[in-house]
Amino acid sequence: MKKSSYLFITLLVGVGVFLIPGPFLYAFDTLDEVVSRYLSQNLDVATAALKVKSSAASLASAPAWRSSSMSLSANTAGTLGDVATPVGPTSASSQAGGPTYGASLSVPLTDWFALGASGTLKSDGTLTSSLSATLSPLSGQPSKADIDYRLSLQSYRSTLRSAVLQFRSTLRSLQVSKAEVAYKKAAYDAASTQYEQKQVLLSRGSASQSDVLDALGSLTQARLDYETAEANYQNIHQSIALSLGIADAELPDFTQLLESEGPITDASLTSLMDRETYLGLSDTFVRAKLDAESSQIDARSAQPKPDVSIKGDLSPAAKTWSASAMVKLPLDLLFWDRAAVAKQTADVKDKQAEYAKATVSLEYDQKVQDAKRLYESWKKTSTAYSSAQLVYQQAEVLASLGQKSPLDLNTAQAELLRSAWQLASAEKTLRDALDALSPRFVMIEK
Repeated sequence: MKKSSYLFITLLVGVGVFLIPGPFLYAFDTLDEVVSRYLSQNLDVATAALKVKSSAASLASAPAWRSSSMSLSANTAGTLGDVATPVGPTSASSQAGGPTYGASLSVPLTDWFALGASGTLKSDGTLTSSLSATLSPLSGQPSKADIDYRLSLQSYRSTLRSAVLQFRSTLRSLQVSKAEVAYKKAAYDAASTQYEQKQVLLSRGSASQSDVLDALGSLTQARLDYETAEANYQNIHQSIALSLGIADAELPDFTQLLESEGPITDASLTSLMDRETYLGLSDTFVRAKLDAESSQIDARSAQPKPDVSIKGDLSPAAKTWSASAMVKLPLDLLFWDRAAVAKQTADVKDKQAEYAKATVSLEYDQKVQDAKRLYESWKKTSTAYSSAQLVYQQAEVLASLGQKSPLDLNTAQAELLRSAWQLASAEKTLRDALDALSPRFVMIEK
């Protein structure tokens, strides 16, 4: 049976930690511990793992020797009613009957070779035994148990990896939503300050009623935007708590956990998985390849072939032996239509696998290019955020000198938080793209 290990560091090893009750149960120290907790609660992952175990069990039972059998027998005989006593020399042997015990063992070592042994013990102590060997060189049929196992393993790998990437993306979505809430709150405060200012100006005759109504409309929209952002943040927060199986109030500070993964650098783009690894992870390619292998097995099985059987028996007690051979020719030897169709189907499946490989290779190239493009976009957004910080710092200094109004300061703060929200969004998109190409989340078969 194949064994597997993971580069997920503690993604699955840490699952057992969360089964131990205690006050430190949800004191997550790393992001990987949170992901491990999520995987332990994910039913899709559990279902896929059970399918792998089931396929592995079927694969283990595929060898022919697992179908070995032993049979035991006993028989006896007697008469009912009055029976005339035989007269003559046969009477002694007729009345010497008694129970007879027998045993036989059949061990098919492969699909085409089997060994057998049998023995009989009579009531008078006579023991007879024999050994047999059967060779059927053309009767072996290729098994698809290995392909079924590899399909279930691929499904498990895909389910596990998708679950990890999706959950990590959801955690980043929470941080983006948190930044959005901060920006919308600042925008709402700025709109509120502007509305109050318009009311003061109206009382002094420096603003019209229309200006006040416009400011009120902006304030109302800003409040709605803030409430919507806050509701979205709470929904994501509760969804994460539900997927982890813990209370909403017990969630850790994901900001610190996400920051612990380190900053994004130029080296982040040089540590991506190679093309072959990406192909091995692709459901599209792996399933097409296994489908082609299955069709090749069908093509070989469809080829008509004679049934050849050679059998030998040996009886040590009787010092005798025998051998026999049998050849059975199926009429399919004259009709190859079914085999020809199976061969053509296998050829089509091979071409489909080649096309899938080419398609996934192009997909890999596109993802690499997208990651590079997103990296450049993130750097520009980061520069814009640094500029917004300088603008806000200048606004603070001018406000302290009385050269900027509270509205100007609130507006500058809102612009800074908007830039921070855009930076968080750009970083999430980039890190999601890097995760999809990261060799950290790859199952390695041994």
